[in-house]
Amino acid sequence: MSQPPASFADRITNIAVTGPLVRIELGVVVPPTREGDKPGLIPAQTLVMPLEGFVASLGMIEAIVKKLVADGVLKARPADGAAIEASGPASQ
Repeated sequence: MSQPPASFADRITNIAVTGPLVRIELGVVVPPTREGDKPGLIPAQTLVMPLEGFVASLGMIEAIVKKLVADGVLKARPADGAAIEASGPASQ
């Protein structure tokens, strides 16, 4: 069985729970149309998954974030231990 094509998103723009389903809205950054404007964020796709699957995924995401912090790719902000920020070339 072949894998479906990959989708790209710059960030999650919203997460909504409706009954047993979680809807994760994904957005893509678009360049400004006029000089001096900020880049925009437009909706790209919505990922819908069962609540049980979403909750099970949190452990995987947390493990990846911890590894990225340990590897120095992300760093915890001192004022808020739960918050992280990107460091290194990809964040600039």
